[in-house]
Amino acid sequence: MAYSVDFRKCVLENLESGKTWDEVVSIFSISRTTLSHWVTLSKEKGSLEDSPREPYKVRKIDSQALISTLEKTPDATLKELAQEFKCWPHAIHRRLKKLGITRKKNHPIRREK
Repeated sequence: MAYSVDFRKCVLENLESGKTWDEVVSIFSISRTTLSHWVTLSKEKGSLEDSPREPYKVRKIDSQALISTLEKTPDATLKELAQEFKCWPHAIHRRLKKLGITRKKNHPIRREK
């Protein structure tokens, strides 16, 4: 959870009033790293606002395209699928797991049983 700008100002005011870093950290139950980050923000930007977050990345692997590819070539390995979708095999594995699709092969020996 992000701290409000008012809270951050209050913390820095206590620091500027002469309290030590250790006192401020213990009073407000924040880490020294957080306090350091806020001091840096205040000095560099003159503001305590957080930088805007990067927008969510669009998924590289289209689920429907992956499913249709698996229907066409059910024996394709993760490596082959990764080459087709231009990503890492582990990314294919994670997407298949999220979709609830297992990659257990139907070997001829198993079919006989």
